[in-house]
Amino acid sequence: MKKLICTIQVAGFLLFVTPGLSQATSLIITGVIDGPLSGGTPKAVELYALNDISDMSIYGLGSANNGGGSDGIEFTFPTISASTGDFLYVASDNEEFKNFFSFTPSSITPSANINGDDAIKLFRNGTVIDVFGNIAMDGTGQPWEYLDGWAYRTDATGGLDTSTFIVSEWYFSSPNALDGETANNGATIPFPAGTFSPGSTPPPIPTPEPSTILLLGSGIAVLAGKRPSRKIGRKTLKK
Repeated sequence: MKKLICTIQVAGFLLFVTPGLSQATSLIITGVIDGPLSGGTPKAVELYALNDISDMSIYGLGSANNGGGSDGIEFTFPTISASTGDFLYVASDNEEFKNFFSFTPSSITPSANINGDDAIKLFRNGTVIDVFGNIAMDGTGQPWEYLDGWAYRTDATGGLDTSTFIVSEWYFSSPNALDGETANNGATIPFPAGTFSPGSTPPPIPTPEPSTILLLGSGIAVLAGKRPSRKIGRKTLKK
């Protein structure tokens, strides 16, 4: 009798990326200041590059004055590059910023003319990716108020695209903490410029596409037929 032996081998794999997770970003807001010099200067925003950025012009800033909501992008960065670990400063004034900090800002724009109750939005390609403060609320009397003072991001926070302000990721000088000061160096409660650290974990690489589910599978069926071996014996005839 013939015997049939069948062998089936199946190989497959599933690549799953959870939908709904925030994408990573390469630039975040790390500080805001409403200074004590003439006109409340320096008024500035500090940003930090989590990864190399070949073209900063895809990023922009906008402010929400007195809880009036955002006017969209009010400042677009020039076409320059930034390296991982760079700090960038966008200020309303060059002279008073330099007088207070002893270095010049990266960019100057009237849109940085913020007060200590104004929220800030960071955009990438027109989409909000980071925010400081509540754009629909006047910050006066709120936990995030920085009138004549500053707010600064806590180390190892941020890095995911979000339009939600998380106050617990920030610490504050308290309002009027810079009153009477003439320079950051020597101030009782100085703005901690350039001190943010992303932590020991390498920053995330930006996710280029929305999350998706991908299923890839392959199957191989091998059908092998094998006849059992037969032994041929000789009959011995007896006489």
